[in-house]
Amino acid sequence: MKKLITICLVVAMALVFGIVSAANATVVVGGYSFDDNAFADYLISSSGSYTTSGGSLESCVTGANVYTYAFSQTPGAYLDLGFSDNYLVNGPGNDLALFELGIPDTFGVSLTIGGTTHTYQTFYTGYSGGDYNLNVALVNLDDFGFATGSLFSHVVIGMDIVSGSGTVPSLAVVGALNSIPEPATICLLGLGALSLIRRKK
Repeated sequence: MKKLITICLVVAMALVFGIVSAANATVVVGGYSFDDNAFADYLISSSGSYTTSGGSLESCVTGANVYTYAFSQTPGAYLDLGFSDNYLVNGPGNDLALFELGIPDTFGVSLTIGGTTHTYQTFYTGYSGGDYNLNVALVNLDDFGFATGSLFSHVVIGMDIVSGSGTVPSLAVVGALNSIPEPATICLLGLGALSLIRRKK
């Protein structure tokens, strides 16, 4: 029994530290590669009035669909978006990609710890989302002063006009460039590995 517990712990630690990777499919958005579970997948809260491309606000700003989007002209508007099956992690280089449609715009991004906000300008990816150019803003969590390996289950994105930009972003996709499975996923993978080990005996 002790041997099985040790093996489970080793598998879980390997998953957390990237020694073993989960078998996730790769999704490419605007020329950037993501694990298929690395996208914000639920809306925690929002402030402001929104116009969407059709459907609910949550359905338009979660997942990997660049053809759906939402925008707001309400002063102080924001979206608090969560990751349910993975964590956003402060890893090497850029950690978060915010995709929007139309002309390049500016996002205000904040993380709840310390309430720090930084602004990020989007740029054209060379791809389109339907009839619009697909732009991206890349966020490095080092900008917020967090240590390498810091984990986040959600991110707050400012959706109104940033002073001096004069335009509002049409948010389509929020993807974690660096992510790891959340604990329940890690445990399930560990249990799966244990069941395979037990079957071989």
